[in-house]
Formats: sequence, structure tokens, C-alpha cells
Amino acid sequence: MDYQSLFKKKKKENCYATMTMELLQTLFHFNFVDTITAMLDCTDRPVLQAIFLNSNCFEHLIRLLQNCKVNFLLSSIRNCLCAFVYNLCTCCFQVFQGRLDCLAVSTIQALTAVMHKSPAAKEVFKERIGYAHIYEVLKSLGQPSRELLEELMNMAVEGDHMAVGILGISNVQPLLLLIQWLPELESHDLQIFISNWLRRICCINRQSRATCVNADMVIRIIETLNHHSALHCTCAENLIALLGSLGSQSMGSEELLQLIRLLRTEEPKQAHPYVIPVVRAILAMARKQGMASALQYFNLCHSMAGIAVPSIQRWPGSAFSFNAWLCLDQDQVDPSTASKTGKRKQLYSFFTGGGMGFEAFITCSGVLVVAVCTKREYATVMLPDHCFFDSLWHNITIVHMPGKRPFGQSIVYIYVNGQQKISAPLRFPAMNEPFTSCCIGSAGQRTTTPPPSQIPDPPFSSPVMPHRTSLGGILSPGSWSGMLAKPELITKMISAGTQDSEWGCPTSLEGQLGSVIIFHEALQPPQVKALYLAGNLLTSQACRNPICLDLSANLLHGRLTGNKVVNWDIKDMINCIGGINVLFPLLEQISFLGRQMPEKSVGETLPPEVVTPVEGDWVVLSSTKASGRKVPSILMDVNVLMAVQLLIEQVSVEKNLQLLQQMYQHLLFDFSIWNSGDFPFRIGHIQYLSTIIKDSRRLFRKKYGVQFLLDTLRVYYGCLNFQLCGILDVLFSLLHSSSAPDQLFLLLFEPGNADILYALLLHQRYSDKLRELAVNITFLLQGGDNELIQLLTDILLCIMWKGIERSDDEAWIERGQVFSALTKLGISNELLRPSDEIKLNLLEKMLEWSVTDNRDSKALPTHTENAFRLLLIVQDFLQAEGLVNSNLWTEKLLEELVTLMDSLSVWYSAGPEAAWFSQVQVQLLLGFIAQDNLQVCAMAAAKLNTLLQTKVIESQPEACYLLGKLEGILSRSIEEKTETYSFLIPLVRTLVSKIYELLFMNLHLPSLPSTNGSPSFFEDFQEYCRSDEWKVYIDKYIIPNMKQYEENSFRHGHEQMAVYWKDCYEAFMVNMHKRDRERGESKLKFQEHFVEPFSRKARQENLRYNSMLKQLNSQHTATLRQWRAAQLYLLSERGPWKQHPVHWKLSNVENFSRMRLKLVQNYNFNSHQDASDLRDNLGNVTQPSSESLLLEVVKQVKVSDLEDDVLELPEEDTADEQSQKEKLILSENCELITIIDVIPGRLEVTTQHLYFFDGSIEKEEGVGFDFKWHLSQIREIHLRRYNLRRSALEIFLTDQTNYFINFNKEVCVCQIFLFTVRNKVYSRILSLRSPNISGTRSPQELFKASGLMQKWVNREISNFDYLIQLNTMAGRTYNDLAQYPVFPWILRDYTSDELDLNNPAVFRDLSKPIGVVNEKNAKAVKEKYDNFEDPLGVIDKFHYGTHYSNAAGVMHYLIRVEPFTTLHIQLQSGRFDCADRQFHSIPATWQALMDNPNDVKELIPEFFYFPEFLENQNGFNLGQLQISKEAVNDVVLPKWAHSPEDFIYKHRKALESEYVSAHLHEWIDLIFGYKQRGPAAVEALNVFYYCTYEGAVDLDALTDEKERKALEGMINNFGQTPCQLLKEPHPQRLSAEEVVQRLTRSDTSTLNLFQHLTELKSFFIEGISDGVPIVKAVVPRNQSRSFMSQGSPEILVTASLNCIIGTHGWLPYDKNISNYFTFIKDTTVTNPKTQRNMSGPFAPGLEITSKLFAVSHDAKLLFSGGHWDNSIRVTSLTKGKLIGQHIRHMDIVTCLAIDYCGIHLISGSRDTTCMIWQIVQQGGVPVGLTPKPLQILYGHTDEVTSVGISTELDMAVSGSRVSIFILSLLCHLFSPSLQCNALHLYSVNGKHLGSETLKEEVSDMCVTGEYIVMGSLQGFLSIRDLYSLNLSISPLAMRLPIHCISVTKEYSHILVGLEDGKLIIVGVGKPAEMRSGQLSRKLWGSSKRLSQISSGETEYNTQDSK
Repeated sequence: MDYQSLFKKKKKENCYATMTMELLQTLFHFNFVDTITAMLDCTDRPVLQAIFLNSNCFEHLIRLLQNCKVNFLLSSIRNCLCAFVYNLCTCCFQVFQGRLDCLAVSTIQALTAVMHKSPAAKEVFKERIGYAHIYEVLKSLGQPSRELLEELMNMAVEGDHMAVGILGISNVQPLLLLIQWLPELESHDLQIFISNWLRRICCINRQSRATCVNADMVIRIIETLNHHSALHCTCAENLIALLGSLGSQSMGSEELLQLIRLLRTEEPKQAHPYVIPVVRAILAMARKQGMASALQYFNLCHSMAGIAVPSIQRWPGSAFSFNAWLCLDQDQVDPSTASKTGKRKQLYSFFTGGGMGFEAFITCSGVLVVAVCTKREYATVMLPDHCFFDSLWHNITIVHMPGKRPFGQSIVYIYVNGQQKISAPLRFPAMNEPFTSCCIGSAGQRTTTPPPSQIPDPPFSSPVMPHRTSLGGILSPGSWSGMLAKPELITKMISAGTQDSEWGCPTSLEGQLGSVIIFHEALQPPQVKALYLAGNLLTSQACRNPICLDLSANLLHGRLTGNKVVNWDIKDMINCIGGINVLFPLLEQISFLGRQMPEKSVGETLPPEVVTPVEGDWVVLSSTKASGRKVPSILMDVNVLMAVQLLIEQVSVEKNLQLLQQMYQHLLFDFSIWNSGDFPFRIGHIQYLSTIIKDSRRLFRKKYGVQFLLDTLRVYYGCLNFQLCGILDVLFSLLHSSSAPDQLFLLLFEPGNADILYALLLHQRYSDKLRELAVNITFLLQGGDNELIQLLTDILLCIMWKGIERSDDEAWIERGQVFSALTKLGISNELLRPSDEIKLNLLEKMLEWSVTDNRDSKALPTHTENAFRLLLIVQDFLQAEGLVNSNLWTEKLLEELVTLMDSLSVWYSAGPEAAWFSQVQVQLLLGFIAQDNLQVCAMAAAKLNTLLQTKVIESQPEACYLLGKLEGILSRSIEEKTETYSFLIPLVRTLVSKIYELLFMNLHLPSLPSTNGSPSFFEDFQEYCRSDEWKVYIDKYIIPNMKQYEENSFRHGHEQMAVYWKDCYEAFMVNMHKRDRERGESKLKFQEHFVEPFSRKARQENLRYNSMLKQLNSQHTATLRQWRAAQLYLLSERGPWKQHPVHWKLSNVENFSRMRLKLVQNYNFNSHQDASDLRDNLGNVTQPSSESLLLEVVKQVKVSDLEDDVLELPEEDTADEQSQKEKLILSENCELITIIDVIPGRLEVTTQHLYFFDGSIEKEEGVGFDFKWHLSQIREIHLRRYNLRRSALEIFLTDQTNYFINFNKEVCVCQIFLFTVRNKVYSRILSLRSPNISGTRSPQELFKASGLMQKWVNREISNFDYLIQLNTMAGRTYNDLAQYPVFPWILRDYTSDELDLNNPAVFRDLSKPIGVVNEKNAKAVKEKYDNFEDPLGVIDKFHYGTHYSNAAGVMHYLIRVEPFTTLHIQLQSGRFDCADRQFHSIPATWQALMDNPNDVKELIPEFFYFPEFLENQNGFNLGQLQISKEAVNDVVLPKWAHSPEDFIYKHRKALESEYVSAHLHEWIDLIFGYKQRGPAAVEALNVFYYCTYEGAVDLDALTDEKERKALEGMINNFGQTPCQLLKEPHPQRLSAEEVVQRLTRSDTSTLNLFQHLTELKSFFIEGISDGVPIVKAVVPRNQSRSFMSQGSPEILVTASLNCIIGTHGWLPYDKNISNYFTFIKDTTVTNPKTQRNMSGPFAPGLEITSKLFAVSHDAKLLFSGGHWDNSIRVTSLTKGKLIGQHIRHMDIVTCLAIDYCGIHLISGSRDTTCMIWQIVQQGGVPVGLTPKPLQILYGHTDEVTSVGISTELDMAVSGSRVSIFILSLLCHLFSPSLQCNALHLYSVNGKHLGSETLKEEVSDMCVTGEYIVMGSLQGFLSIRDLYSLNLSISPLAMRLPIHCISVTKEYSHILVGLEDGKLIIVGVGKPAEMRSGQLSRKLWGSSKRLSQISSGETEYNTQDSK
């Protein structure tokens, strides 16, 4: 125990000692580190820095920090046994931790001090330690203190970090470290503090931004932002704002791609939290100002930087002009520095060996000085008061103009930013010596100057004297006029050699320099302005360190010392990663924010800068439109409207009319965008529209006029009735209130316009309100109600009075009919005015006209008679209707009557007429007197009084009548106390005085007051009237006599008038019946003239409106299609918004062997789990049997004989029809048949195109089947069957696409023949004489004319190609599952481990149908045939009730590939079939065929080329086998196949084997030949169910739709037998040996070198490009040959590294000489005068390879890339001239390729994009490229190095430096990066199939057939097998690097271009028994010795590489 206690005690003591030593050592380290910092704070800092660096100071400091970690102390402390000691040590640890932070701070301070202002020290630290290491060390210390972070900030600025704005960034690496550390900081305050400071320091000026950008800070920030869960939102926003500022300096494509990918979300409809700040940042990047930034420039900040230009031996012109862009930083200004001690910053200097020349420089105060140095003097002109140290870009132009006369004055002009600032006299030096020292932006070489003693005094050293020139004329006007008083500040002259002491020693520009242009002539002001407006023309492609291209013809390429800076504009980069569409998902995310987004930020998401184009085609507005429609209405507010207004104004200012029109169409006038917002938003939009339309009415009237607005109202703002009511209401208001209604009236009275109003009244579908408005407007047009009545009255009056001038009874009966009509209408209808009022109006007018007639001095008796008759009518009217309506007794009527009566009194003064006339007068006047109207009463009383005074009253009855009438009126007036009494008293007095004696009043009325002048008669008579005396007298005497008088006098007249009205009414009724007949005729006329035109207009309007709607829908569909196409890329595997797992489906594109190889991405993928869930593995589904057929239906439609098609094939030439404008030839309804669906539509044939218009009602959004094909694209048209009907056409195009179109089997009669619609369309297309179309009548004729059979027999085509062509000609098509191509089972061995194709036993017997290949089945099949009898006699005998090819069988094989998976599920009623019946094993399927004679399925073509159908790539749940419970997944392969690809490879080899070649004709006889039908078919046991044969049934005989559909389904299920092509046995194929023997005997057949690889020989050709590598050598494969030129040489095109093009003669098949070819050299390649060159220099530093060139297939055009201006250039090979230059890429074009069809060209570029161009053809001859690419392909992140394109597969392939990339127009696949010097093989669908390591570096490669030919830089030519990648022969050693290879089209030779300029031709050699020099041969009429035309007789020695 004593020992243990002692041990513990000793251990404690050791712990204390260790801890004490650690603490003391740490304290020592603190002092040591602080001492380093203090030591370096002295004047000898550089010396001490060097000492510290040499002593490994950095390593020691970092090690010190690492060794002082607290972990070591803690581990020691925890070993202590005493708790007290442990606690004590823990306290010490806390103290130590604080001291450790201080140590870290001190260490950073020391590191900062050592690296302070020492670039070398910074580099040493970066290399030895690295900032990543110091970051890990600091991070290991735990959470940093604020002091430590601040010290890192101090390290970045090498000073106090708070001095932002004074100190710039001296060391950017600590800033990157801080950014990386941000997510690790637990303190949000520290995060915000650091991010705030970073945002300020990095954005302080351009230099800071450039420094950060060059240090890849953008990527570092994005990496930090990826940890958004650890970042405070304010910190993240600061970083994103910093990102926006740095991006305005430069934003590369990779950086932008990373930024976009940062915003990807897990959920599809979720907004990333950074989306709004990122959008703002992107806007900030796009808002850069032109004068504050430049994309590409030279950084000449180093004192030794600059550009050296080669010597100029002779100045080519008479003047000197210099134009350049430059930018000098603000912090260079040093006002305290005098010019004597500073340095002059050289802009340029051009000096001769003698020191004479031009110079310009910037002084240390930022002033431009232009100088000329001669032998004696150094003259300068200064641009005062203009400091260039402002960090802005300026364009400076200096023009030295010599005097025009011998002693004329030389002048210098100085321009800044295109404006002349000064002009001054300045001597022009002699230009006769070479300029040996030429520098731009460089200090240059110091010229030797004479000693001061030898320098003579200058002639003058002061300003220009006034007598030499006028300063006012020198100086430009404006602000410079203030310099007139100080001319000495402008010009200065000193002695040559003293300029350094005067202006300072020369140094570099110490700034940034853009493009430089030097002219040898004087520039004029307009030219200077144009150069300024052109901007900085410097491109990065024109310079690659250290070469700066001279783009003029002088080729004086400069040498750069310094850095070339390339900044990337975000707008360009957006175009490099996918175009503006890339940003649309950002807008979608903003829309997902919805109500959560602050309102103020909505408008900021769509500012104009985002979509402001750089070029006219930069913006896809239709896509903008699509996204606009997706925006929720809550986000559509005034800010959006303002943004659109600003955008439109900006585009208007830039005068981009095309873009402006698109914006009007797709944004401003698209009301589907604007009608979703609230009312202020919509009204604001409409007000803005109103404003811009008012400003430019003519511009908008045509497209956006009234019709557009009406359509808009109709589409978006209500129903038709409502709209029409609104329109009529507006029209009614305008007619009422318009200040100028005349224009409206004129418009409405134009023919047809007002008629519409009448027509509107007739249609019951219009509302009552609408028709009421129409009536009101009609009345307004006619003046309103009163005016209408007045108008009608005038018309009637005119007809009644003027139209009938007679006065007899007939005339008045006609007039009276009007009144009868009014009476009848008034009774039966409600008139606008009562009929009596209308009559009154008529009578008043008639009276007026009668008065007028009778006043005339020439009045006729007729007028008087008419007037009298009129009086009678008026009297009768008033007596009849006036008694009912007192309002008819009008004043006007009275006046007219009185006037007329006065005129008539002349005519009726005597005779019986006079008495009657008098009675009428009195009666009428008495009637008026009786009215309540006082005015009328007074007038009538006065008139009657006058009349009585002259009238002689002799009859007592008449006197009683007058008195009785008046007394009644008087009595009523007295009783009612009216004023009428006062009017009647004079009349009564007169009457009483007249009849006093006649009526014996003195006897009867003794008390009657006297009438003779008694003044009180008025009152007295009134009183007397109440007396009994008076009343008795009146009642007893007067009233009876009055009535008697009325009876006697007026009864006859009343009777006459009654008879008159009766006659009028009868006449009216007669005429009314007549008018009814006329009205019927009028209705017809109204129908013709009003209704039908209206209906016609309505139909036209409906057509126009529907057309407009269709156009809108088409635009919307096109927009959605573009949007979907954009989404396909954006969401694809390599897209910036990549999403989730990729699924595939089979594409419908084919290669030239009709193989459908390609899978495309399935964006509507369905896992069909529901179908898996519904599957019942235990049930049995019975297949349809032959007994279940619709026998009755079949009996109706069965046909016995098959008639031939009748085709109308016109012989006339329609070339003139084609040459005219496009015209419609015919239009027919049809169906587009696809595998998936039947699309109804319409086919239109024009003189130039075929159109198909999708007519389906329900279309998937953005997807339609509208097609347009030019006639020249049509390759073949085949007559086809559909459902056994001859009603279809299949159209094959030159790009390998095909379309299956079915027509109705209607017939049209032409002369004596009947033509189906199909045949009519076919005939018309053939008649258009398209060069590619040839027509035949039947498949048999087509097969016979094709010559395919003989080609196959001679082994010119493969077995696969022959079978697929037989299928095509027999009507088999990929477009109809019931007629899918059929291929044979060819093997029977699926169980062996190895497949021996030399063993006949492994092959199936091809002479027998598949059902009886097993001999056991043959007997049963034959018995079934012999014993079958149909009791109905409908069904013929057959061997097999199923077919070898039907839709179910195709889906059975292809169940794992969409869309066949979906079709299979549809066939199985929504579920997968049970697993045991599915295609799950190839051996099992074969065995089932052998065991079951009813299963007779043959194969499909996919078994020979498509391995993907054997794999369950989409992961469908296909179930489990019932017995083994094994899951069905990928197809089980034969044992001899190791993979699906291996199976396809071996299966295809089996198809092409000798056995199959020898027996394939037997199977062809069964399927397509003479054994298909008839006795031969019966004998071969090859008869199938009769409904499968062509012509067996006629569907058109069925009228019942259900029966028809049932029969169609039966045909589809049973399958269809192909058309019979042969009726005699098919010949057997030649063996391979027989073919070789034939070829060797032929003189014009070439040998396929790949079939004779062991016999290859090489020959060389010299003199093409001696010493210069050949980079392209190719024989184009489609050279057009006329009949006369057959046998003449073709063209072999070569291109050399020095851009020389050669077109040589080439014949590959001359067997008279040993090399088997003839080569005729192009003599122009060696003659400098005739050489053809590619124009323009290539980009410096670019490796010129064969990938930069492509030759059109007809050898007419050469396409080239690699040019400095990013262009693709098109050179005519025949003319040797540049004919096209297309600049669309942002960077150098690095590779080109043409597709096999010669239709498209693909280009790849350093800008990471590929572009697909269409080759323009005229008359089938390529003439150039389209101005714009068809499509831009994105997805790479590095320079594209190789491209390929296959138009037939709709696919493009591209590779970059870091990856290979497979791109198709519809899908994107990515495969991993390749290792160096390795060959990798991929399938078309991107599957890696194999790789092979190579010993050499491949320089060029081409794939030909089943071989790969490769050339290497080590000089080896290799030929490898395409599938195994193994060498086919040993490599041929060419001894020199190979630059290009190509294989001729006949596979006869390989062309190899070597480094030394030799062209090596490799082919099948022949023993050299004959020499070419001893032979001659005939070349079309000229006999030449072959030695003159062929350089290829010399064999090239190629040692085999072992």
C-alpha cells in the first residue's frame, strides 16, 4: 500500500508539473507570436519577410497552433485521480481556452504581417500550407470568437477591417474561408455581421468585384447557400445580394447552373426560401451599365504588361488613326504627385529605329497626352480638364492628319466617346522608315537618344503662335471654349530625349485595355462615332496568351504580356444553359408562394431587365405567355402592368419592331392574361391600351381595331345576347348624344348595315330587350316616333292627294281606303298613335293642301270638287269620331276649314250646292263652338257671327236649328259658368235679331230683352235664359223643329257617307287580300334581300369567329408545346431543374434499316400498380375462339373475289402548276393511325406541301398531331390496307419518318371508273411529280420493280434488311399492331451453353410453318383441316385458328416497353395478364410453341436489334409464376446469352448466318410467296382463318356501327396475313464463295476492305500539302452524277492546316493498276495564285482537327468552325469563295458534323451548347445554312469537343472535356466521364456496353458498319470490331501522327491524312504485275498516261505494330 500511495502521489506531482509546463509554454508562445508581428512593423519589412519565409515561418506558426490544442491538456488532466485537481484544471482549461483563442488571433496577425503586401509570400503560403488546411485547423479549435473572425477580415484587407472604402481587398483567400465557415457558426449575430461586412467589402468597386470573381467566390457562396438550414435568413439574403453584385461583374455558365440548381425543391409545387432574393440577384446581374463594365479586356496593371506588335516595314497609308477602349481605376489618382516625378502610362508608341514616331500616354494625374517625336523635338498636345481615372470605360480616338499641301499644317484630333474634344496643330513625322518598336499599352523599348550637347534648341517651345492658326478654329465648341485663354496648357514642345524628365518614365497602361484599331488613313467624325457605337469589339477568341490576332489582312499578330480577362454576361450565360426558359420555373415558384409572398415583392419579380433581349430573337414570348397564364390572379396586380409597360417602352426605344409586335400579341393584347386580376388592374390595362392606341391609331387599327375588341368582349366578357345588347346600347347612346351623329348615320346607312337591325328582329333566340333596342335604333335612324309618324303621314298624304289627282268617286274610294285601313288597324292592333289622331293629322294636311290648290289662280274645278268632298269627309269624321274624342276638334283643323270654306264660298254662292255648302259650314262651326276649348269656341263663334250677318235666313226650321243648337251650348255654359257664354252673346244677339220676326218671338217671348244696343243685354239675357218663358219656348217650339230640320237636311248626307265608307271598306278588303299576296311576295323578297344576306353575314362572322378562336387555340397549343419542350430539357437528367427518376418509352423514329432503336423519356409515366393489383394469378382467361365469331355479320360481308384498285394516273405535266404560288389541290377527311390511337383529322394536298390537321376534340395540352411535309421530303407512298380495307396510305419521308393515314371508302365517279378516296389522294400526289415519289399499282409490282430480290440473292443486302423491306412492301407497318412486321424463329437451341452457328441442328426448319416445326403437331393440324366443315358455309377450312402475327402477340413480346405496356393492360381490361401467360422466358416460349400447335406466334423485328425490350427497365410489377413463385422481371435468356445485348448480337449473327441465308427463301414462300394461298398453302399446312386474308370481308357492307366495330375488333385480334408478293418460288441466295468469284470477275465493282482485312495495302500521295498536315480528307457519298458523267472521277476533298482546300479526282475501282484506284490531283493546291483558302484566321491556340470541318454530301460546300469570331463559315468548293458566315454561338465553334441524310448540321462550341442547323437546299442542291439554328441543345458544363447527329433517329450526340453527352431532340442521357486513352462503347440509349484501354492517343475515329477505324497521334491506324472492341487486324504503323481518317462510301478505301502532308490511301491491294506508267486508259474522250493523273502508284511501307 505504501508503494501504491507513493505511486499516486508521484503521479499527481507529474500532472501538476505537466500542466504547469503547458501553461507556461503557451504563455511563451503568445509572446513569441506577438513578437513576430511587432518585428515586421518596421521599414525593413521586405528583408524580414524574406528571412521568415526562408526559415519556414508558416509551417512553424501553424504547427504551434496545432500543438497548443486543448485536447492534449484535457487528456492529461483526466488522468488525475483527485477530483479537486480535476475541478481546478477545468477552471484552468477555461482560462486556457480563452488564451488559445488569443493565440489563434495572434497567429493570424503574424501570418498577415509576414504576407503583408508581398505577393510572393502569399503564393508561398498558398503552396506550402493552403487556406483549406488553416481552415481545418481553426475549425478544430471550436466555435470561433468574434476577434478571430475580425482578424481574418483584417488579413483580407491587410489593415483595419472597419476601414471599408479606404482599404481594398489585398488577399481574397480569407474571404473565401469566412464564407465557407458561415454555416458552421452557431451565432446568428456573427453570421449576419460577417455577411454584412462581406457584402460591403466585396462590392466596394470594380477591382474588388473582379478580384472576388477571379477567386471563384461565386461558387463558394453557392456552396454555402446549399446549407440553408444552418444559415440565418438575413445572412442568406446578404450572400445572395453579394452574389448579384459579383454576377454583374461576371457570371459563368457553370456558376449560373449551380445557382439555378440551388433552388430545386423536393416537392414539385413548392417554393424555395431563396427564390425571391435570387430573382432580385439575377436582376441585379442583368442591370449592369455599359460604361461601367466590359466583358473582355486586357489587364495591363503590371508595369511590364502590354502588347508588342511586329515591326512595320512600310507604313501603308498617309495618316495615322488610333482607336481604343480603356478603363483606368480611380485609386490611381495621386494629386500630390507632380508630373516630373511620376510615370507616364503608355497608351501606344510607334517608333522607328531613329526614335521618331507617335506616342500617347496618360499622365499620373489622369490627363491624356498625344505626342510626336522627331529627330530634334518632342511635341505634345494635352487634353486638359478630363481625368480618365474614373473606373469607367472610354473610347479614345486620336487622328493625326498631315498637311494637304507641301507646307500645310498637320493637325491632331482627339475624340472621347465618339465626340471631338480638341484639335490642335501637331507635326507629322516622316513615315519613310520602318517602325521597329511598336507597342500598345506597354512601356516598350527605350530608343537611343543623342547626348544633350548634341540636341539643338527647339525652334519654339511655347504655344502655337496666333498668326499660324486660329485657336478658335482648332478647339471644338462647347465646354472647351473656356480654354482659349490658356493655349499653353494644350500644346507643348521640348527637345527630343528629354521627355522622360518632363513627363516621367514610361510604364505600362496600368489599367484595362479593350479592342484596339489602328488605321493608316484619317478617320472622319461619322466613322469615329460609328466605332464608338459599335462598342468594345474585343473577343476572347481573338486572343490566346500570348498571341493577339491582327484581324486585318496585314496579319501583324501581337504578343501579349499581361492577362486577358474574360467576363461573362448573365444574359449570354442564360442562353448557354437553356435560354430564357430556364428562369420560368423561378416564376412558377413565385406563383406557389401565393398569399404568403409580400405584396411589394410581386412586381419586382417581373421587371423588364429579365426579358430585355440582347438580340431580336433572344426572348421566347410565347413561353412568357404560357407562364403568364399560370400566374395566380392574386399576383396579377398593378406592379405587373407597370413592368410590362416599362418593358414595352424599352423595346419601343430600341426600335425592335419584330419583338414589339410579339409583345403586343402575346402580352399586351392577350386578355387571357389580364382578365384574371381585380378591377383596378383590369381597368388600368384597358386605360393603357387606350393611351397607346390613341398615339398610333393607324398602327393598331388593322390588327387590334374594333373587330378585335368585339371579339375580345365576346370571348372574355359575357354571352352573345349580353354583348349585343351592350353594343346596341352604346350605339343608341351615341345616336342620341353624339356631337356628330352624321358620321354614324352615314355608316349605318351604308348598304347592308341597317339591314342587320331588321334581321335581328326576326330571330327568336335574341332577347326582347335586344329586339327593343333594335327597334329604337331603327326609329332613331328614321327620326323617332313623331318623325316616323310624320314621315308615314306625309307618304300617305302624298299618295292620297298628289298620287290621285282625280275627283271622281273611284278616286275618293281609293282615298277612303286609307281611313278604313287605319280604322281596322286601330281596332286589331295597338298603334304608336291612336288611329283617330293619325286620321286627324291626315285630314289637317289634306285641308292644308286643298287650301293651297284652291288659292292658286289656275285652280281647276277638280280642286274645288275635291275640297268639297274633303269637307264632307271632315264633317263625317267630326260627327262620328269627334263626338267620342273632343280632342279632334283642333284649332288647326278649324283654321284650315275656315280658310277652305272662304275659298269655296266663291264657287258655291248660288244653287243647290250653295245651300248644302251653307248647311255644312253651319254644322261644322256649331260643332266647334260646342267644344270646351275656348280658343276654338271663340274662333268658330266669330266666324259663324260673320256668316249670319250676311246670311239670309228664310226657313223657320233652319232658324229653329240655329237657335236650338246655340241655346243648348248657352245653357251648358250658364250652368257651368264658363266663359263660352261671353263668346256666344254677340252671336245670339245677331241670330235673334235675324229670326225675331221669322219665329214670332214678339208673341212668344214678350219678355225677351231688346237686342238693339242695350248695354245690359249680356246680363239681361243670361237672367232671361233661366225664365220659364224661354225654356217653354225652346222645348215646345224650337227643339222639335230643330230635330226635324236635322232629319230633313242631314240624314241623306249621313246615308251617303255610310255608303261611301262601306264602299271604301269593301275596296280596302279586296285590296288587302291582294296586298297579302303581295306581302307574301315581299316576304320572299325581304328574305332574299334582308334575311339571307344577314344569315350569310352571320355564317361568315361565325366562320371568322371560329377561325379566330382556332387561331387562338393554335397559338395556345403552340405555346404549350414550346413550354413543354422547354420543360423536357429543364427537368431532364442534365437540365438545371432536374427531377426524380427517369422512365422510358419506345420512340417511333427509325434508322435506315427500319429499326426502332431509341428510347425516349416518358414524362407521363405510370407504374400501372393498379393493373398489378387487379391481376388474378389463379384465374383462367379464355382466349376468343373461332366459334364465338359474329357469324351472321361475317356472312353479310364475306366477299369471294378481290378486285384490283383503279388508279387515276394523269400523264399531263404539272410543272407549271408547281412553279406557281401554293394552291390547294384537294382536302379529305381521314384518320392518322398510330400504335396508341386513331386521330381523326383532315389531309390537304397543295402544289407544294401535304398538311395533316388534327381534328380530335380532346387533345392533350401542348400535344397535337398537326404535320406539314414538303413534297420534296416524300420518299415513298405505299397503298395500304386497314382492317382488311384498301383505304389507307403510308407516307415515307426522307428523314425516315412515316405516317399511316386511313380514309373513308367513299367512291367518286370519274368518267367510267369508280375511285376510292384513298386512290384519288394517291393519284393527285403522284401527279405533282415530286422528284422522290414513284407510284405503282400494287405491292407485287412494287416488289418486282424494286430489284430487291436480286440484290439479296447477290448478297448486296443483309437478311435483316431484306426481310424488313419485304414486310414494308407487303403492307406490314409499325403503325398498326394488327399488321406489325413479322420475322421468323430461326433457332431451336435455347438450352446450350454455347451457340454453334456452324451446326445446322441449332436452326429451325424454315420450310415449315412454325406450328408444324415439331413433327408431332403436323398430323393433328392436318386432321383438323380435313375434318372441319362449317354448316353455314361461311368459314373456309383452316389449319390454325390463331395467326402468326397479331396485335396481342406484339404486345405479348413488348410488354416491358411503353406504350405497349399500356396497350396490353387495355387489352386485358385494365389489368396485367397473369404471369404464367406473359413473355417471361425465351426458352420457355420456344418450348410452348413446340408443345402447343395452336400457338403459332412468329417473332417481331425487335428480337434482332432491340435488347431493351428484354429488360424491365421501368420496374413494372409483372407478378409471380404460380408454381415456382419466381417473380417475373427481365426476360430469361438462353444459356448462351450473357446479357440482352449479347442475345441480340448472337441472334442477329444467326439471322445472317450461312444456314439461314441458304434457307430463308423457304420461309419467304410461306409468308409472302406462293405458299401463302391456294393448293400450295394447303400442302404446306399453311392455311389460316379466312378473316385474316386480304379481301375476305368488306367492312363497308355493314351499316350498323356496332356490328362494324365488333368485326374490326375481331380482325385486330386475329391478325392479318401480309399481301402476297410472289406467286412462284423464291430463288435461293448465292453462297459467299460464289459472290466473291463474281466480284473478282467484275471490272467496276469495288472490294469491301472489311471483308479482306488481311490483304490491305497502303499507298501515299504527295504534293497536296507538303510539310503541312492534312486535317480533312473525304469523298462525299452523294455526289450527283449525270448519265453522261457515269464512270468519270468523283471529288475527293482535302483541307490543310494552312486553310488550303483541294478538290481532287477520285476513282475507286480501277483494277488495271496495282493500287485499285485513280487519284487526279487538284493543281490549284500548289499554285499560290490559284489556291483556294478558307477565309479568316482560326482562333489562336485552337487545335485544328478534322472535327472543325464538314463537307456536304454532294461535295459542293465546306462548313468550317474554329474561327475567331465564333462563326460557322460556308465555303463553296466549286468557286472557292466564302458564301455564308453564321454567328450564333457565344464562343469558338469546336466541332461540326452532318447527318447521314444531308439535311442537318450540328455544331458544338466552347460556350457548352450545341446547335442544330438546317442545310438550305435549292432544287435538291445544298446552298448554305438557315440564318438561325433549328434548335439549341444544352446540358454540358464544359467545352463541347465532338458532335454527331442522326436525323432519322431524331438524335444528337455530343461529348465534352469532362463527359460524353447523348442529346436527342426529345431526350437527354448522360454517361460518366471517360478515362484518358480508353475506348468506350455505348448503346443508342446510353447504356455502357464495354471499354478497351488504348496504348495510344486517338486523334480521329469513324464508325463504319460493324467496324471502328481509329487513327492516333502515335501514327497507328487501327481497325476494331464494333461490338467486342477487339482489334480486327494488327494496327498499321503510319510512322507519323495521323490527323484525319475517313472511309469511302463503298468501304473500298481508308483515307488517312498525316502530319507531313501525305495522303495515305489504304485498300485491298493486288500483286504489282503491271506498272502504271506503261498503261493508258480512256477517260471520256481524252487519252492520258496514268502517270500524269495518278500519284498513287507508290506503295507506303506500313510496318505492322506487334
